[in-house]
Amino acid sequence: MYMKLRDRIVEEASRLFFHNGIKSITMTDIASHMGISKRTLYEIFNDKEELLKECLERSMAKGDCEMEKLISNSHNVIEAMMNIYAKLLSDTHHINKPVIHDLRKYHPSLYKKIENKQKMGIEQFVPYFEQGVEQGLMEDDINFEVLLWLLKAQFKILLEEDFFPTDKYPIEEFIRAIILNFTRGIATPKGDKIITESIAKFDEEKKINKCIYETSM
Repeated sequence: MYMKLRDRIVEEASRLFFHNGIKSITMTDIASHMGISKRTLYEIFNDKEELLKECLERSMAKGDCEMEKLISNSHNVIEAMMNIYAKLLSDTHHINKPVIHDLRKYHPSLYKKIENKQKMGIEQFVPYFEQGVEQGLMEDDINFEVLLWLLKAQFKILLEEDFFPTDKYPIEEFIRAIILNFTRGIATPKGDKIITESIAKFDEEKKINKCIYETSM
């Protein structure tokens, strides 16, 4: 019973934090949305920082599982990159810049943990891209660690800063440009063909989904 309530609290708190921002949501808000007393909430989590930490850890663990699934279900590195790209596009409506701002400003230790995890992720991805060279899909004269750091920097600026004119162009346009420039820049002609086929497939699916949505309106 205790663990089930704990799971429900994390699920509800995550929804509130990630939708509204962290600073604006209090433990009182969470208890109220849960229909439980603040006392019960504080019996399970000592404070907001502890609850937020578990929300972030579970969210990152879920993301890791989804990423591993995308990679394991792909036939090669390029296909995996394109599937990750498709997931990024589908997740754009979940992106909430105030959440990242609040983490950096009010919870710097938790933000630092996320940063460190991302750094480890870059090191883990390098061998995978080297497989792309063996598969004949990626050029063999590339420092993949350097390029992955540049890729991370672009997404960091896009998601955490107000540098890009997202009021003029949708964030999806920037994600598409970042991913395509990255993948085409490291792909061999054989790999580039897979990229072109994947993009055509995604665009067709997007067109079909749009028609279905408009028809149902």
